[in-house]
Amino acid sequence: MLREFLEASVRALVDDQQAVQIQEERNGSRLRYTILVAEGDRGRVIGKQGRIINAIRTVAQAAAAKNRMRVKVIVITDGAPADTGESASAGDGE
Repeated sequence: MLREFLEASVRALVDDQQAVQIQEERNGSRLRYTILVAEGDRGRVIGKQGRIINAIRTVAQAAAAKNRMRVKVIVITDGAPADTGESASAGDGE
């Protein structure tokens, strides 16, 4: 469910929808989503001062908290991290 939300949200933001890929990694109660986008769409996904990606992370955190999960959302382009800001997480400290 969360993966579908991320995919729909990111595809609605970008110009090159075919370049969008979302990788999901699970490790117990932790989820890690890596969003791959075209170089030209990186700014659209991150937004001014990271506002868009932070909003996406907030929704991901809320959804994960309902299931007692922790989630980390990362945006990358061409194999290099585009946004290394704080991840969204639910629950007590890591």
